[in-house]
Amino acid sequence: MFLTRARPISLSADELGADPAAAQQPQRDPIDVDAWVRFPETPVRVCGRAVAWTDRAVCVEFTMKDRATHRAWVWASAVDRRSAR
Repeated sequence: MFLTRARPISLSADELGADPAAAQQPQRDPIDVDAWVRFPETPVRVCGRAVAWTDRAVCVEFTMKDRATHRAWVWASAVDRRSAR
């Protein structure tokens, strides 16, 4: 029996809407965000950081409860900037 951890489903290079190499350049000041990220089983709302973006998509870095850190490209409309508290 094998146990595998679900990995988020990221947008394709065509969906990013920009040169994928340019989009991969991390931003100097990541932005705290809440985002919907798709997994094979279900979408999950995560607290994370926007680490790169294009005009259509955002690369969100987040840590799950099991302490595994992931990055996934999601549609920009699936991301909300977290307000300062």
